[in-house]
Amino acid sequence: MTAQGGIGLSVATLLRRAASVAPGKEIREADPAGRPVGTPWAVLRQRALRLTNALARLGIEPGGAVATFAWNSTRHLEWFFGVPMASHVLVPVNVRFSDEQIAWVVAHANARVMVVDASLTGRLARLLPRLRSVREFVVMPDGGEVHPAFAGAHHYEELLASAEPDEPRDVAENRTACLCYTGGTTGNPKGVAHSHRSIVLHSLAVCAADAFAIRERDVILPLTPLFHAAAWGLPYAAAMAGAGLVFTGPHLKPEAIAATLRRERVTFSAGVPTFWLALDELDPPEEVFASLERIVCGGSAIPYGLVRRYADRGVTMQQGLGMTENMALVALTTVRGSQESLPPEKQLELHDTQGLAVPGVELRLVGERDEVLPHDGVTQGELEVRSFWGATRYENPGDDTNTRKFHDGWLRSGDIASIDPDGYVRITDRSKDLIKSGGEWISSITVESALMDHPDVLEAAVVAMPDARWQERPLAVVVARPGAGVAPEALRAFLNGRLPKWWLPDRYVFVSEIPRTATNKFDKKVLRSRYAGH
Repeated sequence: MTAQGGIGLSVATLLRRAASVAPGKEIREADPAGRPVGTPWAVLRQRALRLTNALARLGIEPGGAVATFAWNSTRHLEWFFGVPMASHVLVPVNVRFSDEQIAWVVAHANARVMVVDASLTGRLARLLPRLRSVREFVVMPDGGEVHPAFAGAHHYEELLASAEPDEPRDVAENRTACLCYTGGTTGNPKGVAHSHRSIVLHSLAVCAADAFAIRERDVILPLTPLFHAAAWGLPYAAAMAGAGLVFTGPHLKPEAIAATLRRERVTFSAGVPTFWLALDELDPPEEVFASLERIVCGGSAIPYGLVRRYADRGVTMQQGLGMTENMALVALTTVRGSQESLPPEKQLELHDTQGLAVPGVELRLVGERDEVLPHDGVTQGELEVRSFWGATRYENPGDDTNTRKFHDGWLRSGDIASIDPDGYVRITDRSKDLIKSGGEWISSITVESALMDHPDVLEAAVVAMPDARWQERPLAVVVARPGAGVAPEALRAFLNGRLPKWWLPDRYVFVSEIPRTATNKFDKKVLRSRYAGH
């Protein structure tokens, strides 16, 4: 319910604002031939309205689920607005999920309509017999060939052309707009429902000065996929602010990212450390960073040296803490007013933490008996989260997950952390990734960050290996920078003095790449299994 004369909190209000205050501001991307093209917010709104009305012709009932299987693109973004505006539920499916996970998500959501990029129809074709809930498929052109199995599917542009851009009815604030799925690293992915209200509140927080500080003048490049918590909610926040957007599709090589940053005059970007490590290794010319002001980096710990190197380029890199359950916005490294007088190097050290809870989020630490622990910067406990927009349960998990993960309005994050008296959060590790050696805990995240500060190390993941004497000892899986030669002895010498001696890895394995989860994090479950014999 809304107050008389008030504005309902809905996805439609976000898009209406973008078309009103920034009708000519564009969502930019490259066409199949590589030529830059743009779609103004006003045009995107008209297309989303057509989509809203076209969905009615597909026979989907109000509240029905519509799944997408696509890369970042303007057309894909239109579904993020059109589906919720039609009172349906958007279900972005991670294209990096396994076949089993894709089929499970579509069935769990009971998706009636599924849209797919032409280039991904081949991947989806082999799953068609398992997508039994889907009644209608829609194919979006992206320069790829359509698999013959989709010959009878609806063509997206024809579907839009058949509908009028009529205004839909208002949608209740608490109706589910989007059903996002977690990475599924343990068991099946878990569905997290976000209402229209929660999306608007999250967008307000993203635009806050002490969060991402999104403004109308910004040009935003989300390197996070739309199927990862709606690209951390950035497209919705961009609509609220009237900011510009840039998509790269599946083209995430450092050369492509560098070209996009320079060509589109990007001011703000967000993505996992992998992208920024690769771009740093490429070391592009200064003009690539001429307009870039801020980077939010999340998903795993950022090496402190990387933060410093981007600062030398005039770019502020902020460590972000997020999770699908909170639409990927929990905490962010920001410099408090009382700390602005600190030397620049000391201010940079703040970015070695996960920062402060953003406006609208509350954090606390709890012990093994759920007792609330002090925020003294020393005491460690499990980090718990609640917010204006965060989930309070999973959708039909099929087990006792809701009881285990949610209590008293708080979400158990699974992160072990400390919080200092100023509110800065420092993640020690995921509870499942801590290494217990001789009865004492070793933080794999801290060891990884120290290793990646070595000039010859590109990436490093640290996992626990069984040890007859100490119970567990750390093993480091290392990717060396191209052309660099690095030996275990050199890494041990580098870490000596930076970490307690008993934290130093006993063994080093050098690989060309580290396996990753569907959400682009180090897959430590695979590493533990692969190197169990070590």
